[in-house]
Amino acid sequence: MATLTPALLRHRAGHKSYWRGLAYRDAVVSVVHHPRHVTGVVRGSSEYSITLTWDAEGNLRGTCACPYGEQGFFCKHCVAVGLVLLDRGETVPAPDAEDDELRTALTRLPRAALVEHLYEQAARDTALRERVLAEAEETTRATGIPNQPNGAFQGKVIPYRR
Repeated sequence: MATLTPALLRHRAGHKSYWRGLAYRDAVVSVVHHPRHVTGVVRGSSEYSITLTWDAEGNLRGTCACPYGEQGFFCKHCVAVGLVLLDRGETVPAPDAEDDELRTALTRLPRAALVEHLYEQAARDTALRERVLAEAEETTRATGIPNQPNGAFQGKVIPYRR
């Protein structure tokens, strides 16, 4: 797990967005700590909601509702919240044992329930939707077998000879 530092924020955002984020520190309206992430609101040309979290590989991730952030970039608003955390001597919480609890609970659910839960979330989250579709496409390319629902091959009988 990496440590939240100004250098890490500069690395994630790039030089230009980092320096803009420095100027936006005073525009941070709120910072809220959650078990595995931090949310914040930054007032720019509009108020933008951001989330900072660590991914499974220990990389800092930031999402923001601003136009630049919605393109998947680590923007100046994410930098500003990260810098406010550092100014307060705080950090983005690391994933904890609750992640293991969730993983265990997910392994106990039937496949159909998992598909439905994932569908509901992906229908609202375009980044997740794109990731699911890309992984499904990659699986199809790797195996040569299209991801088809049960019954998709009905009517395609392969004769059996004795």
